[in-house]
Formats: sequence, C-alpha cells, structure tokens
Amino acid sequence: MTLEHRWTGAISQLDLASGVLQQPDGDWVDEQLHHGTKVVVVLRGAMRARIDGCGGEVSIAGPTVCLIRSPADASGRQMVMADEPLHYVMVKAAFEPSGAGGGRNDPFASQLATDRPSLQHIAAPRALQALCTQLEVCPFVGAARELFLSAKALEILALACDAVETRSSVETLRPSLGDIERLKKARAILLERLGSPPNLPALAAAVGLNTRKLTDGFQAAFGTTVNDFLQDARLNEAYRLLSSGATNVSEAAHRVGYTPAYFSAVFRKRFGISPRDLL
Repeated sequence: MTLEHRWTGAISQLDLASGVLQQPDGDWVDEQLHHGTKVVVVLRGAMRARIDGCGGEVSIAGPTVCLIRSPADASGRQMVMADEPLHYVMVKAAFEPSGAGGGRNDPFASQLATDRPSLQHIAAPRALQALCTQLEVCPFVGAARELFLSAKALEILALACDAVETRSSVETLRPSLGDIERLKKARAILLERLGSPPNLPALAAAVGLNTRKLTDGFQAAFGTTVNDFLQDARLNEAYRLLSSGATNVSEAAHRVGYTPAYFSAVFRKRFGISPRDLL
C-alpha cells in the first residue's frame, strides 16, 4: 500500500500540558482565552466552566473531551469540584489564517462557530483516553522527546476532531448525583484491584447498585463499559510498568491480571507493538 499526504495547514504555536488541578475551596478562577483552538481531556474529576459570549455555565465530569475555539481573545472562568482532583491533558493550537475568510487552516473551523467563542464537551473516546495515559511515560530525551510530544499533541487534536465529527445528536440521560458517586466508587475499586477485579454482580453490590444500573450508569457517566474501562486500565498500567523498566513482560501481565500469552496479544492489538518492544 502506498500513501502520500501533504498538509497545507499551518500551526503558529502548539502547546501540550498535563497535570492535576485541585481547588479545596471550590473557588472560581478567571482564565484568559487567546485566539486558537484548545482541547482539554478531563480524565478524572469534575469541574464547572463558563466562557463569556458562549452561553451559560456547563458542568463537566471525566472522562470528557472539551473543545474550545476562540476566534479572538476572550475571558472565561472555571471551578474544580473540591471533592476530587481534576486529572487533565490540554492541547492548545494557534492556526495561521488562510485567505480573506481566515481560519481555513484550523480543522475545527467548519465544526465550531467562527464568529464567537465556542465550547463543546462530549464523552472522551477510549482511544483518546488511552493516548493521554501514554504521556505519563515518555521514553525519549532531547530532540526525540520534542518530536514525540509534538506528535502526541497532534494525535490528540486529530482524535478530538474525529469525535466532534462523529458525535451523535442523541444525548444520553446521565445518572443522578448520588449514583454518580457510587459509580466513581466502582471505578476506584476497579483501579485498586486490576490484578483481581470483582465480577459485575459483586462490584454492583459493593457500591449499592444493581447490575443494570451499574452497567448502564457506567456507560453514561464515563463513556465506556465496565469491561472496556477495566481492560484499558490494565493495559495502561502494564504500559507504564514496562516503559519505566519496573518489571518484565511476564510480571507485568500477572500484576494486571492477564496470562502472559493473552497479555501479549491484547497489548499488541491496543498499542500496535509487542510488550517486549518497551524493554
């Protein structure tokens, strides 16, 4: 197969950042938005946000991808919920204008409003969540590290663009606030017990939900099924262990609850490489 591609768009600036935000007092924090497109992937935690000239306040809970496009400088405010830190990855891209209409180099220009600030938030696809977790361990230094992180930033932009293009017009009914807390507890149990997770009935009982409410609510709240979330978490943890040199393939497989043979197959399917390639 032969592939040729030339991208004529121009990015004048590309910023990538990740981290954890915590505001114990639950205060509003002012933020200045500059011309360009910003993608924020909220992996865990919850926040409230508002942007001047962009409707009212919105509530966001991870895993969610937020797309903010500002054709000019604008102001906004955000508040991180005090009960849980916000784990995030952010990419900011400033695109060079193209022609009299401007903004044609921006792949989001046709999807978001161009005459005023725009904000959309949708469930973060599994592939986007997995990509963000890979940023935790960068195997390169120097110029290779710069290229690796720049490539990941562009990949995040691409997956976010695809998520917007394929977004369903049907809104999913979200669980109640009480059920969301139970679902967060279920998610925490899975993360604590990657090597020997409870089955669905046991997990549902542990958090005070029936199995149907657990499975439907988990999908609505976090944008993925319980089983898919568990597999993602296991593989991402194994990726971290192998990339950091903390363990060998067999040990990593057992730590996250897989047999070595099956682990190698699902790892290659997810990341496109063998686990041994990280050693």
